[in-house]
Amino acid sequence: MPKTTIVEKVPADEQTRPAVGKRGSSRSKKTKAARRAMRVAYRTRRGMAPLYATALQAAAGTVLAQPDDGWKTALAATAAGAVTTVAWGRWNARIGKKRLRKRLPTRADFLAAASAVTTGGGLVTAMAATGGLQPGSSPYPALTVAWGLGHGIYWWRRGKKTAAPAPALSRQLQDWQDNVACSDGPLPGSKLVDVVTTDYGWTAVLVLKNGTWRKAVAATADIAGALDLPEEMVQIEKAVGQSARRAIIAVFDRNPLQDGTTYPGPQILNKTTGQAEVGIFYDGKPARYAFWKPSGPVHTVVYGATDGGKSRFLDMLLGTERHNGIVSIVCDPQGGQSLPRWREAVDWYEDTAQGGLAQLFAIRNIMYERSARYSMMEWVDAKGRKLRGRDHFVVGDPDPLISVTIDEAHRVLALPGAVALVLEIVLMARKCGIKLRLVFQGPKANMFGAGPESTDIREQLQSGNTVMFRTASALTDSIGLPGWEVNPSQLPMYWPDGTSTAGLGFIKGPDNRQAQFRAHFDRDPAHWATTGATPTLERSAAAVAGKAYSERLERLAARLRGEKPVLPDDAFTTAADSTQLAPSSDPIAQAAAAIEAEAPAGTDDRVAAFLAERGRPVGRNTIAQETGLTVSAVKNALTRLKNKGQAIAVDRGIWAHPDHADNPADTTDIAEAA
Repeated sequence: MPKTTIVEKVPADEQTRPAVGKRGSSRSKKTKAARRAMRVAYRTRRGMAPLYATALQAAAGTVLAQPDDGWKTALAATAAGAVTTVAWGRWNARIGKKRLRKRLPTRADFLAAASAVTTGGGLVTAMAATGGLQPGSSPYPALTVAWGLGHGIYWWRRGKKTAAPAPALSRQLQDWQDNVACSDGPLPGSKLVDVVTTDYGWTAVLVLKNGTWRKAVAATADIAGALDLPEEMVQIEKAVGQSARRAIIAVFDRNPLQDGTTYPGPQILNKTTGQAEVGIFYDGKPARYAFWKPSGPVHTVVYGATDGGKSRFLDMLLGTERHNGIVSIVCDPQGGQSLPRWREAVDWYEDTAQGGLAQLFAIRNIMYERSARYSMMEWVDAKGRKLRGRDHFVVGDPDPLISVTIDEAHRVLALPGAVALVLEIVLMARKCGIKLRLVFQGPKANMFGAGPESTDIREQLQSGNTVMFRTASALTDSIGLPGWEVNPSQLPMYWPDGTSTAGLGFIKGPDNRQAQFRAHFDRDPAHWATTGATPTLERSAAAVAGKAYSERLERLAARLRGEKPVLPDDAFTTAADSTQLAPSSDPIAQAAAAIEAEAPAGTDDRVAAFLAERGRPVGRNTIAQETGLTVSAVKNALTRLKNKGQAIAVDRGIWAHPDHADNPADTTDIAEAA
């Protein structure tokens, strides 16, 4: 059996233990008290900050006085604090265009912080160098208290001022709940989130209980009435990238677009993206316009009533084109009065509707010349492969972008054959590096000419950039910007101070924001028109543009001399030489061009018979209308009849049978040919 050992314990062998319920009681009480004190100090950290800083300053001076060189540490800390304060008050770095800080501190806050750091650091350095706080006859206790009171008073008063805007924000939310979101308000059950006060009022995200953001936009006028504000002082737009129930609302006490912005110069164009910052939205963000994108140029249509800002907007675009290597071709049918600065500053300028039609014929020739050339072009793709035939346009490789601007375009489109010509160009020209920019008073169908093609032209142009300044009719708002919940016709003509709102409107471009914008104002278009070099067409394009292009400067000189310039005979024809339109050896392109240049059988006889029957001089356009032929076919026929002695050119665009050349022409024909 195992041996069992019995040990008897005595009270002295046991360790003394505290009674139950009293284990560590004094230490526990001290710890709890310290924690409570720390929590109180943390909760009152903002209001008691000056007192804490004063106590910390006295302690730092006493501690740093112990070592012999403690004052050096205090001096170094003071210098570091001063540098940090300057950086805090004035540092405003960016990453690209994004600010890293929303706002800088006010000047008063910056000066107060700089004073606290420098004077406090100087006081600590002095105490460290002379033995610490030294209560009694030493001045340091009094100076420390004075420092704390001086900066504390500013701190406490500042806290009261910064708390003041809170009631205003609450009032905005309360007004919304009482007048808009109530059961009988415009948007029952809606709410505002992320409310931010701005320099021009306030903005917020509007969350609807039912429906989409379109419901909020449609209720803009009712919301303005509910908030007792003018309708133009409330702006609502789609919250891009957020729920369809959310919209952005901005309420103005003064429209931020009233001051406007000045055109900074041609550098607004980003040649990498092909986009230019042509103005600003109401929230200060840039409004962008696309000159081109990777697939090619972007067509443009500009709408606007008189004094809406169209001409000044075109001044800015033309100045940007001139100084960025873009070839500008301009037609101003109002005799050059809308865009007078560019008469001698663009590659080709015409100031009559007939001149604009001649430009369109030349552009068509250039389009086919480039198309034939690009279809056989050798190029290297992104993977380094050498390919033949390019199906897109690259700016400057090898040709420049051509921008055709036609102001008051309805006058050109009213000419016979112009509608079909414009439709052909607008459908095919982008791949050839040609963009159209047509300018109208409004988007009605009759502005785009007669016939079903007019609607197609409008739709194609509006698929690119659409710029819509103030218009004259509410019936056309939805036509110019289909699918957009905006009302350009409701834009005011004048600001409250009586100044013009020219340049105020909407732009459908890369940003695609349904929000008010205002275009930059070019205060000195003559500067951009008279500096730099004028970009011109490449040699092959100039060759097929014909005499209408090659003689443009002679006509300009004649116009400046007060004479009436005459367009050449080939101004309204397609290039007859198939090798001009298809300089490559592509037989299909050459055959197509040759067929296109052929006149219908019997054209000469029909035109000659019409001239003989007419009995007096008549315009080419009238001949085309009466005979049912195209203007091009009539022009070619007249040229051949002239060579045969069967027709005479009485005046520019006016023709007659040799027996009737001395008879007076109709006033209508003369005006039409002018």
